[in-house]
Amino acid sequence: MSIYTGKGDDGLTFCMLFGRRIPKDHPIIEFLGSLDEANSVLGIVRASIRDKGDKDLIIYLQRLIFRVGFTVSGKPSLSEDDVKTLEKYSDEFYREAPLKEFILPGGDEVISYIHFARAVVRRAERRFISVMREFDIPQSELVIKVLNRLSDMLFSYALYLAKRRGVNNLPARG
Repeated sequence: MSIYTGKGDDGLTFCMLFGRRIPKDHPIIEFLGSLDEANSVLGIVRASIRDKGDKDLIIYLQRLIFRVGFTVSGKPSLSEDDVKTLEKYSDEFYREAPLKEFILPGGDEVISYIHFARAVVRRAERRFISVMREFDIPQSELVIKVLNRLSDMLFSYALYLAKRRGVNNLPARG
């Protein structure tokens, strides 16, 4: 058994939603690729943190991102509870570290990667809007809500971690 099959050498890949092979640059595949990238960035965050609570949160988020992909691929795996959970985290983090002005993404390495993951989730959200215009996707409204709340939650988490770690956010205006 091998990791490679050679089946993608023609520029096509299997899409579960359509039940057939489609071009690798298809909007659905671009969207799923953005999810994969966001998940990989969060993997860097998880590898870089020591706090068990933070690790558990990142694992939750990584699994949530997979569930977004499963949902878009035709296996609904999201619920309104996911939206509520992300809102709960966002509210808790933002209450501890409210934004007073626009800031430059950054901080220490972990915080910077959280900002990076947030930006990639925003890209995934934009890609999904394009997908929705062309295709009937089950639970598309819920997917958008989850992606939107996830990026908000990552931003509030970055603010919270900066405060907790004593890292000053740089204002956008200089």
